[in-house]
Amino acid sequence: MYGFELKIPNDWRVEVNPKSTREKGDVAFHSKAGNRFFVTWGDLAKVEGRFKSLEEHRDKNVKQIRSGPDVKKVDITESHDEQISGHRALFSHVSADVKAGMFARGSYARDMWSIHLYCPEQARYYVIYCLLRDPKEYQDFAYIFNSMARSLVCHPSAFNS
Repeated sequence: MYGFELKIPNDWRVEVNPKSTREKGDVAFHSKAGNRFFVTWGDLAKVEGRFKSLEEHRDKNVKQIRSGPDVKKVDITESHDEQISGHRALFSHVSADVKAGMFARGSYARDMWSIHLYCPEQARYYVIYCLLRDPKEYQDFAYIFNSMARSLVCHPSAFNS
């Protein structure tokens, strides 16, 4: 779809943003329990002009999470390099303390995973991320996220590898 390939579980629902184009867009994958996995892509030249590195790009996204009205605290609990489709990819696990609803007290933890990568062959950036809504759905959701993210094929020569 739109020049990339990704393997997802058979029972997940796919939702393509109707405004998506080959140049820029996003797609959401929904599990049965409402956990969501997103792939966003766009013009690599635009992000390379704004960010000096994958880390800086990721940090901007974490800052956006921190600015949420219900977010109390955000920490990058894990970060490391991966290789996806022959590219350096930055894996991050982010934990956020989110205020409970209007009438509830306290807060709850929300886990998010992301991978940022740049594909010069397609002149695209990709941000792959997941919001965990129901932690009971999978025993090891990090494994599900990593399996899906590592399956990304972003340019034609990677389709044959």
